[in-house]
Amino acid sequence: MDTRYAYITGRVRALEVRLLDKLKMERMVAATSVKASFSELEETDYGSYVSQLKDINNFEELLHDELRRLYFFIDKWSLNRELTDLFRMRYDFHNLKVFLKNKFKEKPLPLEKLPFVNLGTVDPKEIEKAEELLETQKKTTEAFEKSKNPQDIDIILDKEYYKLCLGKARESEDKFVINLFRREIDLINIKTFFRCRALKRDKVFFSKVFLEGGCLTKKLFLEFYEKEENAFLRKLSFTPYAKVIMGYEKEGLKGLELSCDNFLLEYIKKTKLVTAGLEVLIAYLIAKENEIKLLRSVLTGKISEIPAQMIRERMRETFI
Repeated sequence: MDTRYAYITGRVRALEVRLLDKLKMERMVAATSVKASFSELEETDYGSYVSQLKDINNFEELLHDELRRLYFFIDKWSLNRELTDLFRMRYDFHNLKVFLKNKFKEKPLPLEKLPFVNLGTVDPKEIEKAEELLETQKKTTEAFEKSKNPQDIDIILDKEYYKLCLGKARESEDKFVINLFRREIDLINIKTFFRCRALKRDKVFFSKVFLEGGCLTKKLFLEFYEKEENAFLRKLSFTPYAKVIMGYEKEGLKGLELSCDNFLLEYIKKTKLVTAGLEVLIAYLIAKENEIKLLRSVLTGKISEIPAQMIRERMRETFI
């Protein structure tokens, strides 16, 4: 327990009970129209912002603003910005991917037309000059110039991001954050394993995209890469990821994606038992981001007139 977080833990507990629950999400899914779905949000913390939205089809503005408020809250109360900024840096790495892919195009677009996300630690338009990313940018550029394959930009930046996160977590000796990133790396590798096999990519390619630092070793994945799928599924059933593979067995890659998200959510739910600590703040950050992803999925489905049952099948679990 970290008593320095005693006050903010109380604040977070009050905010957690105001997160959207399964019943509220179900009402939005079952609503007869997009407008009716939005009316369900009027009784929540989103209410005052929903009323200001001029065009409900532009709901991304609302979700982006909610993310901005969320990160402002996290920044204000975090006593270890080096750790909590790792979650902002996901957007820095996204923006660097966008910048570099555009840079190597035959006809690059002006910066103001690029799909940057302004939630990182660096102004997206200054991403090329960000001192903390210069070495990563150099490494990525050199790899692309050799291969001329834009996919290498994604591969290298993903590796560099998780290497950074795990390194910072280990330096801090924060067990919750270390285990969080190790689990996330494992889940990405599991999804990559099945996607690569589905696309008939060879072991060499899988080795290239594999992320180091998880609990499951590269050796384990490669041992089963060319074997029957069921052999690997049986192996995973004796690991903490048994529930994850159940999603794959039921619904393939779509089910795997959802079960991976739900697995991480179950991990952060354990912080409900923590009296006070940074992990409570981080868990709230992830829970709120999960809620925003849920809202995006539901509202996109309603606008696209996707049947309610199909929307339900794509939905993640809620934190409460």
